[in-house]
Amino acid sequence: MSAVPDRAGLRLWLVAFTGFFLLHAGWAFAAPYNGPPDEQRHAVRAAGVLDGQLIAPPAAPDPANFQPGADYQTVKPSERDGAGYQTVPQSLVRPRCFPQRVDVAADCAAEPGGDRTPVTVTTDAARYNPVYSVVTSWSLAFWPDWRGILISRLLTGAAIAALLACALVAGARWTRHRALVAGLVVAATPMLAHLGGAINPSGVEIAAAISLFVALIWLVHEQRDGVHGGAVTLAGVSAATLVLPRFTGVMWLVIILGAVLLPSSRSRLAELARSRRVRVWSAVVLACCLAGLGWTVVAGAAEPYRGDFGLTRATILRVAIVDDVWPNVANQMVGVMGWAETLMPRLVYPVWFAAFGLLVLGALVLGDRVDRWRLVALFVATFAPLLVLEMLIVNQIGWFTQGRYFLPGAVGLPLLAAHILARHAATADPLRGITRVLAVLLLPIQLVCLAYTMCRWQSGLRSLNPFEGSWSPPLGSLLPLLCGAAGIAVLFAAYWIGSRGPVSSDATRSDEAVPSRPAPGR
Repeated sequence: MSAVPDRAGLRLWLVAFTGFFLLHAGWAFAAPYNGPPDEQRHAVRAAGVLDGQLIAPPAAPDPANFQPGADYQTVKPSERDGAGYQTVPQSLVRPRCFPQRVDVAADCAAEPGGDRTPVTVTTDAARYNPVYSVVTSWSLAFWPDWRGILISRLLTGAAIAALLACALVAGARWTRHRALVAGLVVAATPMLAHLGGAINPSGVEIAAAISLFVALIWLVHEQRDGVHGGAVTLAGVSAATLVLPRFTGVMWLVIILGAVLLPSSRSRLAELARSRRVRVWSAVVLACCLAGLGWTVVAGAAEPYRGDFGLTRATILRVAIVDDVWPNVANQMVGVMGWAETLMPRLVYPVWFAAFGLLVLGALVLGDRVDRWRLVALFVATFAPLLVLEMLIVNQIGWFTQGRYFLPGAVGLPLLAAHILARHAATADPLRGITRVLAVLLLPIQLVCLAYTMCRWQSGLRSLNPFEGSWSPPLGSLLPLLCGAAGIAVLFAAYWIGSRGPVSSDATRSDEAVPSRPAPGR
């Protein structure tokens, strides 16, 4: 590969990283402390880890909260999800007065900072793997206030932006007709941008799944001969990143591998298995999986409190399947911000669902039988495990699934669909047009969601002016909107560049007709 394509790929990566990071920074600067989902829990966990409290003592919940007939919604999450104690500065502990109350502005809670007195509190994240806290939240050890919180948010946003930029460059350089760039536009929902401005490992998990899908689709189904070292490295880094922060990561890795690898060409899998780089990265990922599972067992990260709310089987089935999955979970995957209480303007959801349907339904119609089964299997594997688990243990801990929990698997649906369209029907020009139309339709929604959520935090939606309200972001209301708008403009340029043509010989080669593989020995 020549030096010119390498420089072209690096330039595209820098443009994409800048766009994603600016968008995430807009959310980081806009949100009040504990405005993003579960932020205080993860901040408390991070402060405890950085103080050496790696394995937290288990918390002792009140058994009266778990009796039959009790309202599970009134039970503190820190009492029901394998919670533990952490001793942290008082400045990071604030009452939860506005989350899940969409009409209450964020000024009801005191700003973080001002009191470093150690206090012992419970958090349901107390037994999470400490890797995320050490890498992204080290600033809280020095500044348990707004400075440390903003730095931690920005580091999380940078990690997510780097993974998404790798996915965009890989889709533009390696995949047929740059099809996976179109899938990425749909997969990177406003909820992922929201998590990119929060202290929460969920966003890192979702972004790692996106880059892993892109790398594996190229390696298994599109590369013709040999094993691309860069794609193997991207797949290995993404898989290792996926399995470490949360105990669900190993489950998502198994689902992603199953969706991409089964079924596939035996000769191609054998060729990958013979690659030394593939074997080395497989060993690294396996070690990370064992480390993540070992931590989960030793620390009890997945151990819930065993109560009994007394919900009947009929009630559980009705709520889980009829009331919860549609439209709640579907909307939350696009973006129900804060603690899943702030619905976006109504038009946001049908537009995003239409973009998703354009790719997925098109792939179901134009793909072959294997393609259809692959999409259906990924859909079932994405939603069934967590929904079944929730129904089995809801009487112990209450309802716990949210749309973002399903995104590590769901992001693969538009990516696989775009790949199928490129293989069976669409040529370069239509896919380029699809990518650009999707960017024109969906990127402005990102800014709408940011501005609308700012109104919710600043005034409790009493005003739809993001410059008004009883609370204002620590650096003012203008900076988040400028960052968000600039990020969207740069991302539009990245998608436009990434869709217009190949920037390396790898992409050109993947567009050529596929010759039949010669028999061994010929």
